[in-house]
Amino acid sequence: MKGKISTGIWFIFFGVIALLHNFDIINFNFWALIPYWPLLIIAIGANLIFQNRAHGVLILSAINICLCIFLGYKGMTSTERFNFGGPINYSTSDDTLGTAPLVEIPFATGTEQASLEFNVGASTITLDSVPSTQLLKASTPNANVGLKLENTGDSLLPHLDLTSVIKHNNNQQNKIQLALHASPLWNLTINMGASKFVADFSKHKIEYLEINAGAASLDMTFGMPQTQESTLEINTAASNCTINVPKDAACKLEMESILTSKKFDGFHKKEDAQQTDNYDTAEKKYIIKITGAANSLKINRY
Repeated sequence: MKGKISTGIWFIFFGVIALLHNFDIINFNFWALIPYWPLLIIAIGANLIFQNRAHGVLILSAINICLCIFLGYKGMTSTERFNFGGPINYSTSDDTLGTAPLVEIPFATGTEQASLEFNVGASTITLDSVPSTQLLKASTPNANVGLKLENTGDSLLPHLDLTSVIKHNNNQQNKIQLALHASPLWNLTINMGASKFVADFSKHKIEYLEINAGAASLDMTFGMPQTQESTLEINTAASNCTINVPKDAACKLEMESILTSKKFDGFHKKEDAQQTDNYDTAEKKYIIKITGAANSLKINRY
């Protein structure tokens, strides 16, 4: 049983990394992991040692997750690629997507609902509470970052696809400023790797927010819920997540997470979830779903 858990962690790790790499959300250097192949022997040895011990599942999960975090860091930050003749430096290919440092799309009067999928890697993303006069506006001061924006919907029911491209691997702090119009009801999907996301949604209407992140820092502030059920779905690993909601907002928290430090103000346990005292009677409420491992999670009520 414990061997299956260890194997499952490694399959999930490489599956998530490969998926994010294939969709250009992150630029992962798989070649850089070759010198660290002895870690596989360490993982197997740990499984043999702890497989019949008390709390073996917890210990093995911690060991394997720490190894995955280490390899993930090396793959995200390495600038060397290995071949039989020795290491060679590499960088990403030239920008062929037609990106720009500033992208925006105008707001059409009558737009009541909008959706956005944002794919970003290795950046600091800031979204403040100042409503944009545009439906969406994104900009970066870094020449190393390119932005591409497309609308696959129509003018009154837009579906926006925003992608950031890191042109070269370096130690530069990549920054992206994001602004959304406050009128529409937003459905948001944000996929990020090794990024920092600071967002103030207190002036926006959020129906659905999904964040898929690894090795990220998330600090998000929300206003009162605007729909019968506003869903916040956070899928993270090795991340720090802070969620700020008004003290009068009705909330339910559903968690499927291991090795996660938790702090929840004003919640009590009910069945398989935790919720605020006013959740059952409120007309509008938040449903917060947390999935992941090795995270730090804090929910503040202001």
